Amino acid sequence: MAETVTLSFGAKTENVALARTLAASMSARAELPLDQLEDVRLAVDEAVSQVIAAASPGARVTCQFDSDGMTLAFRVSGPTTATTTPSTASFSWTVLSALVDAVEATIIDGELVIAFTVTSDLVDV
Repeated sequence: MAETVTLSFGAKTENVALARTLAASMSARAELPLDQLEDVRLAVDEAVSQVIAAASPGARVTCQFDSDGMTLAFRVSGPTTATTTPSTASFSWTVLSALVDAVEATIIDGELVIAFTVTSDLVDV
């Protein structure tokens, strides 16, 4: 059963915990194993932190979580004045890339968008 949950909050670091909590909840509902659930929490933390760091003053961050069976898709976005995406050579990007199956950052119509997917490691036996 497909499910989409969207969360929006002010681009402030104290709000990162909201996104982490929702990510953990969505991961649990998708029945990800505990180690993957923790990886998703950390990945969301990194993605949201990068969007907040690039956010325009007074911006809101939007997190969209899509679950379809054992695959989760995450999209974190927020208005930015940046003209380039975060560096893929940074420590933060390296961590994010290591925690998920696929990740991409784009700037679309003045919004920084970081999207990534995670598929459960569980295999039907």
